[in-house]
Amino acid sequence: MVVRSTPRAEAGFALPLALTGSLVLLLSGLSMQSLVLHGRQVQLAERRRLQSEDRLASAAQRVAADLAGPYACLKQLPLEQWRPEALPSSCPAGLDPQWLVAMEIDGQAVRLASWLPAEGGGLLQLQLAGEGPERRFRLDATGVKEVG
Repeated sequence: MVVRSTPRAEAGFALPLALTGSLVLLLSGLSMQSLVLHGRQVQLAERRRLQSEDRLASAAQRVAADLAGPYACLKQLPLEQWRPEALPSSCPAGLDPQWLVAMEIDGQAVRLASWLPAEGGGLLQLQLAGEGPERRFRLDATGVKEVG
């Protein structure tokens, strides 16, 4: 029987190498998991931003439709003059402009921050509830266009 002896310098070499390899694989896996979670957060933030923009655009369409319909008497007045007690005589009795100023789109409150009439339309500014994003839209004969 032949017994091989290993030099003392090489004794115990496999265990540290295996542990090092395992740690590298563990760190790589954690790094990949972190990267995936970050990607999901970015996607969620982008989806929320797009939903906010869509809500504001929907609110602008709704305001445009109402200003062309039952609230047409308010179209030539700036928002500051939309007080129920001081509406023009062309407005129907009991018309409440507050419904246009504070509305709900897809379960979220949207506020009409500004309306400035202009020839053939006007400029409106909408803001999501609280300190949410706001956008400006131009209303004219061709429809609603976002301007910022």
